Amino acid sequence: MDAKRAVTIRDVAERAKVSISTVSHAFSGSRPISQATKDRVTRAAVELGYDPNPSARSLRTGRSGIVGLILRPRYALVGTSDRAETFNRLVGAVATEMLRHKTGLLHVPDINDSSAARVPMDGCIVAHPYGDDSVLTELLRRGVPVVTVEEDPSRPEFAWAVRLDYATVVTALLDHLREHGAERVALLTGSEDNAWNRRTREAYLAWCGEPRVHTLSEGLTRADAAELVRPLLASRDRPDAVVVATSDFAALVTEVAGSLGLRVPEDLLIASLTDSEHSRLASPPITAMDLNHEGLAKQAVELMLGRLAGAAEPTEALVLDPVLHLRASTSRATGTP
Repeated sequence: MDAKRAVTIRDVAERAKVSISTVSHAFSGSRPISQATKDRVTRAAVELGYDPNPSARSLRTGRSGIVGLILRPRYALVGTSDRAETFNRLVGAVATEMLRHKTGLLHVPDINDSSAARVPMDGCIVAHPYGDDSVLTELLRRGVPVVTVEEDPSRPEFAWAVRLDYATVVTALLDHLREHGAERVALLTGSEDNAWNRRTREAYLAWCGEPRVHTLSEGLTRADAAELVRPLLASRDRPDAVVVATSDFAALVTEVAGSLGLRVPEDLLIASLTDSEHSRLASPPITAMDLNHEGLAKQAVELMLGRLAGAAEPTEALVLDPVLHLRASTSRATGTP
């Protein structure tokens, strides 16, 4: 081995003939590893001169042992704390996974702030980037190792990413609505240009013969959103099923429907493309697509730590499935008009 090159966890894994994650678990104790494997990893580390101690290693390599996290959706924290449940889950899950790997996590509010240039991070996880995301562009320009939670929808070739298979689950949801009598399905999509809005909209348009797409910005107040929803539900040609991007607005649609004398699910089926207490506690509970943020966080952290350890670039993004929760808001008896 070239004496001028710092020994990495990847070198240890190759010498011990185990995976990079196994070496990480052997040193951190975060997962059960057999004693024989631990001994093999330790022997390889000693032979190569690898020090698993983060502080000692940082002095030698210039690494901080800290990973940054940037949450991109501009409306993620708008309104009350309960509205931010989806992103609270993601941030909490990333933090938990980092703790399991004994790695520090630093939230980075604004990468373009001059102080952010001094943030001591070895790499950065960017969550829910926009299309042609400017923050992702800047991090790549600076040479910061990046992993994204969800894809930049304008950069599908960026393989250091963990994304969701929206098409399969959205199609299953729409098929479910049709099976329960829906013939005029409307989509109330969000305005943010991210994979969640783009891919769900694409799946809807591919499925629907007569699309009814309306934009309901994530930044609207409840009153403003209600003003946009009311004429849609009051029209003579109103939809008999509505798929709403955010769960809080899906619950609002239920309230507006009730004020117009429409019963859910008898007269109107309602589903949401996120799941939170708004969808779970609505009356009736609302069918919703869960974004599987715990799964995204786990895979993104492992991908980041592998990248920092010298893992080869993946050939494509890792794909996970969202989870569809079918509830009473779409359980109308088949064939009910």
